[in-house]
Amino acid sequence: MLKLGHIIYSNCFPPHAGIVTGKIPFPFALVEGIPTELNRMLHAGSVDVSPSSSIEYAMNPGRYLLLPGLSITSPHEVKSIILQSRAPMEELDGRTVALTSASATSVVLLRILLERYKKVRPVYTTFAQGIDDPYGRADAMLFIGDLALKTKPTIEYPHLFDLGKVWHEFTGLPFVFALWQVNYKKSIDKDLSVLYDIVVASKAYGLANIPELARSQSGRFGLPAALLADYWSSFSYDLTEFEKRGLLAFYAYAAEIGAIKKSGGLTFWEKGDKNGDIA
Repeated sequence: MLKLGHIIYSNCFPPHAGIVTGKIPFPFALVEGIPTELNRMLHAGSVDVSPSSSIEYAMNPGRYLLLPGLSITSPHEVKSIILQSRAPMEELDGRTVALTSASATSVVLLRILLERYKKVRPVYTTFAQGIDDPYGRADAMLFIGDLALKTKPTIEYPHLFDLGKVWHEFTGLPFVFALWQVNYKKSIDKDLSVLYDIVVASKAYGLANIPELARSQSGRFGLPAALLADYWSSFSYDLTEFEKRGLLAFYAYAAEIGAIKKSGGLTFWEKGDKNGDIA
């Protein structure tokens, strides 16, 4: 039985809404986790398909295929990838920046924005979000997901930087946080065709019912319905040429800072015998 990963943060809910709510029949297994957990499971083959960190794809060239037309992309503000800081970003040179261990893509994005855009070199440390308390020992902290949505400025840490917004200021491009990636084997192709159609239908259901889903899922995520609806509406869940431009720019900068080797492009799964096409 195929296993589909599901990011537990609210940003993944709309494309999987039909599956999670049972509105779309789903004959496969759904495996929940945070992004870095699902990255590991996808790499190990313990899930077959997952919306996984966009950097996971670039860090493992040739290992995965991408499902076409699916992403979690911030065209402008993302609202849930937040750097909370004592000082402006350009004043963090040599200061301690704590990076959440829950995300791989956001960590590389922050490094690009600090090192390439703001021209600073902080000292990085890592913390387990929701478990460790980085306040006091770091000058800035990177939070992701629903915890980031709830982050408020404090007297000690008054600055909040939305990394989607800062990326757009830097490049003028959208930022792709996650891609539906396949640990592909020819033996799963038939089931994969079924699963792909289900995910596409689930996404269509979710995007067509955002206000109703925000009201019904507010308790699940501990967020007000109006905030959820606004948050979900700020994303693109597509993967058109527009999103691809932002993604490839991210990979180019990631290679510049040594986070990945030079990107080899994007390779998509297709129904039938056309797998391996590069865009």
